[in-house]
Amino acid sequence: MKLLSTLAGPANTNADETQPVSAQIAHCIERTKTEASEGAALVDACVPHGRAMLTQAQKRLETLEALKVLESVVSERLNVH
Repeated sequence: MKLLSTLAGPANTNADETQPVSAQIAHCIERTKTEASEGAALVDACVPHGRAMLTQAQKRLETLEALKVLESVVSERLNVH
């Protein structure tokens, strides 16, 4: 959980900690995709900080996808679902 909150940043705000970790990761991924879309819209509108926002969201998305794979492997190995 600590790793998720560190990696997800603002995407983990208001996360439901009663949900399984996989669901929380999926939630963070969806919020980060929304952030990336907003950044892309700002880039299209020629807003100066749009590119930085998009780049940051893309990097966070890559990290969250890797965390999703790690969580899946750990759950499978430990037979935890």
